[in-house]
Amino acid sequence: DFAPGAKGNLKPGLKNQNASHQFGPSSSVRVNMSYALYKASGGYISCGFDGYVHTSGRHEGIDITRRVGSAVHALTSGQIINVVHGSNGGSGLSTIAVYNASLNKTIIYLHSAPLSSLRVGQQISRGQVIAEEAWHGVSSRNKAHTHVEMRRGRQTRAAKSVGDSTLSNPNPNSFWVSQGYNVR
Repeated sequence: DFAPGAKGNLKPGLKNQNASHQFGPSSSVRVNMSYALYKASGGYISCGFDGYVHTSGRHEGIDITRRVGSAVHALTSGQIINVVHGSNGGSGLSTIAVYNASLNKTIIYLHSAPLSSLRVGQQISRGQVIAEEAWHGVSSRNKAHTHVEMRRGRQTRAAKSVGDSTLSNPNPNSFWVSQGYNVR
């Protein structure tokens, strides 16, 4: 067994036995990503990666929905590299960018209300509360969700989605599986 993100070589006798390899944790030990984000049931993925149906552009992240005011938990550990405290409504976009140096990935959370205590440079832990569900940068309360985006390297902002026909981010599903989550 290899820990998530760890590298290693298989024993010579196993390298050609591909039918018996299992990559990533088994689904029975993974937690649903929507549950991990809120630490409560009732959350669900409302739009998957590249899942826009009625909006022009390519969807660069995963939208997860639960009632306004629900606690939002970090899905990975890392350092806060950008915090924008938005406001409810279409023009008040909020952003939390968390860089994990060992993974060389930035996880960006949009639309939720960052805790007032979050500061650039702060280290956070996986599972730590970082925000409340809100509708910052979203047109109405009934469209509240948290947009979770995985980006390569150190990035402070989300990739452009609405109106952009190019995908800037890789499909994150295998990354989330490697972190112990079911993408649901």
